[in-house]
Amino acid sequence: MVAIFVLVVFLSFISIDLIVLKIQGKYHPAFEPAFFKIDLSKVDGTTFTIPSNIFFSKGHTWLKRNAEGLTTIGIDTFGTVALGAISIVNCAAKGKELKRGDTIFEGIYGNKVVKFLSPVNGIVKSVNTNIIGKNISNPYDAWGVQLSSKDFNEDSERFFTGIEAANWMKKEFIKLKMLINNHSPKVDLAGVTMYDGGILTNDAVSSLMDKSAIDFEKEFLSL
Repeated sequence: MVAIFVLVVFLSFISIDLIVLKIQGKYHPAFEPAFFKIDLSKVDGTTFTIPSNIFFSKGHTWLKRNAEGLTTIGIDTFGTVALGAISIVNCAAKGKELKRGDTIFEGIYGNKVVKFLSPVNGIVKSVNTNIIGKNISNPYDAWGVQLSSKDFNEDSERFFTGIEAANWMKKEFIKLKMLINNHSPKVDLAGVTMYDGGILTNDAVSSLMDKSAIDFEKEFLSL
């Protein structure tokens, strides 16, 4: 009888916890889905998914801690979709000590170079040379570097994860469309993208003028 009472109390607490999380728009860790969907159907008819078990930086890199305590870092979905056929031409060298905000990746899209910044302090322990000179098709398989970082736990409060990351990235895509609408040299392209439900092409940012490309870096890749 006592065991049944304890079980009922335990289930009651779990139920209350789940209700509170639902009201807050969150998931209980035990029931969190493996992927979160970014629904842009009302914006351009597309959807994307992101893993729920990784962190996202404001500068559009993703981070994940491995069993050895190293932080694996790559470029996220937004970076690859916004810049289209981006090719990584340089990663921070093995052994290099990075400060948060230092360049960790350099990529080429069109005829322009873009820099991604390190989201944490750390020392580069490993570099994935397999991504150099290649276009990134699956951003969460194509990691770039692994860092030894003592500051990850402290800095993790700056990052997004789970449903919060999905909501944040959705807002970033909407902001991107506004940037293209404001700066694209092709009025008809901007019109279709923003007002007629046209789908944002993967190389839309490369069509922007040089100054607008700089604006893209400032708006989306800064920390």
